[in-house]
Amino acid sequence: MARSAAEAPLHAEAEALPADPGVYLFKDARGEVLYVGKAVNLRARVRQYLRGQDERAMVPFLVQAAAHVEAVVVRTEKEALILENTLIKKHRPRYNVKLVDDSSFLHLQIQPGGFWPRYRLVRHVDRAQGRARHFGPFTSASRGRATLEFLSRRFPLRTCDDRELRARQRPCLMHQMGRCLAPCVGLCTPAEYAEVVDQSLLFLSGRSEDLLRRLRAQMEAQAEALDFEKAARTRDLIKAITSSIERQSAADGDQGSRDAWGLARAADGGVLALLPVRQGMMHEAVLVPFSDQPDEDGALLSTLLNTWYEEGGDIPPEIVLPVDVPDQRALSELLGERRGGAVRVRVPQRGEKVRLIEIAQQNARAALQQRLSTAERHEAALQELQRVCLLPGPPRRMECFDNSNLQGTDPVAAMAVFIDGQPSRAHYRRYRIKTVVGADDFASMAEVLTRRVRRGVAEGDLPDLLVVDGGKGQLNAVLAVLAELGFRDQRSPDDGRPALPVVGIVKPRTERARGDREATDRVVLPHAKDPIRLPPNSPGLRLLQALRDQTHDTAVRYHRQTRQRRTLHSALDELPGVGPVRRKALLEHFGSADAVMAATEAELARAPGIGPAFAKKLWEVLAEQRDAAAPAPDLPVDEDPDSEDIDE
Repeated sequence: MARSAAEAPLHAEAEALPADPGVYLFKDARGEVLYVGKAVNLRARVRQYLRGQDERAMVPFLVQAAAHVEAVVVRTEKEALILENTLIKKHRPRYNVKLVDDSSFLHLQIQPGGFWPRYRLVRHVDRAQGRARHFGPFTSASRGRATLEFLSRRFPLRTCDDRELRARQRPCLMHQMGRCLAPCVGLCTPAEYAEVVDQSLLFLSGRSEDLLRRLRAQMEAQAEALDFEKAARTRDLIKAITSSIERQSAADGDQGSRDAWGLARAADGGVLALLPVRQGMMHEAVLVPFSDQPDEDGALLSTLLNTWYEEGGDIPPEIVLPVDVPDQRALSELLGERRGGAVRVRVPQRGEKVRLIEIAQQNARAALQQRLSTAERHEAALQELQRVCLLPGPPRRMECFDNSNLQGTDPVAAMAVFIDGQPSRAHYRRYRIKTVVGADDFASMAEVLTRRVRRGVAEGDLPDLLVVDGGKGQLNAVLAVLAELGFRDQRSPDDGRPALPVVGIVKPRTERARGDREATDRVVLPHAKDPIRLPPNSPGLRLLQALRDQTHDTAVRYHRQTRQRRTLHSALDELPGVGPVRRKALLEHFGSADAVMAATEAELARAPGIGPAFAKKLWEVLAEQRDAAAPAPDLPVDEDPDSEDIDE
């Protein structure tokens, strides 16, 4: 069969590939990476794509879109696994599997031998930190923070950073709440603090029975010493840990630790379910949604497990899977290196481990069904918005804008984006208002919308629906901007200009002021006389409300950050000779900008990196600023009858 002109270079590049292990990259004509894969024999594997020997549904589309294929040769399958994962995270290829949240997973980190150790959430595990211990990963920030909150309540280690610890002179509120031992002011000994650290590590490692034995012995010793208050706190901790154990179920009798994985797939995504077992006790299932999964189950599991265990967090000695993975030996070796001990990846055939896989599979199927039900609800909301807002199709991409300022100062704006009815935070944008002075919301909206639409025209990336937070006034302002940019709304006659649909959502302040507490938000359409009132339980209305609220929250947070940065900048950064290094040294030494401004010359000289000579100059500048900021004395009132009041 004759090859097209576009296919000929691709076949030639494939034939030139080496027959070595490595990673191959399919690219389009612009150089964008479409797919990343690994192979023991690069040339033979890529040939399978081009000869139609790979029966996956996505392969014909991939080959049609690809213009070039490149390869990186490595020495072993294990190196190919590492490189494949790195390149997928770097390029985010269109045809590779993607986790729903493909940022680095959160881990709990602690350095047991450090300076008053503390737990903190980190996204990247630094293996160079020696004795640092990591627990996780967590699929969401909320789950990680909830775990950190539980630890701080049960194991009162410090939560402040090192600078706060050194600067503190009296116990903080956390100590008064019983959630910190206050090592900063010497209210505990290093041995007492280290004991709490060890207890928390036993709890996180799943060694609850060992922990309970230590706590019972500790409680008895405290009671014998007549320290009944501490004994009562230890008793409460024992009850909390016992309650946590009772909510778990026994998984096997060998008291082993392992991870059991389940997999459920649909047409455009799926869910992985991780069932952790530690010291023979089953813990809460962890659900990991993913999308765009063209690979077979085994290859898909290999890629996702490589990503999940990438940073060497809590890797057990055994991982059981529902299906075989193609590079099982290499994956076992790689995970063993990350763990620092042997890791066995296997598919069980009988016994309790098969039961574990079945439970994991049930969790995955239930989560997938829930996701599909949520997707159906979102689709119903989009269909309703299409009908109500007179759109040519469901608004797959919706964008909303909002301004935020404080009496005209620090004006900013934000854009929130919903794709297929769900927030897409990777597409959120924040804007600094550049051309508007004062609190002019209409002008600020015009500026931001102009910037967004011009960029969208240049990049071919425009929304299906623009949502305006406001009524007729705000909507007409947006329509005027779109008209200047060459667009029309969905209700205007087709005059050759492209349509960019826009609607407003307005709160029923008037109705509620009249006592109508049942009034709901209304939808405002271009050129329509009256707003449209949808039922309170309307899925389309709730979707618009969620988008508006997300936009408002994003704009307000950004305004607060901008105002805070400006406030901090004005206090120190304008002092002559004070750059980033000296500014940081002054803040760490004095604790705040106000304390720096009030410091004496001798106190300034004692700050790191200042010295007597510069302290003298700095104190003179600060004295001038203090004098200028002092209130003016009361002046006598001018009694001249010929004088006039000046209206400012």
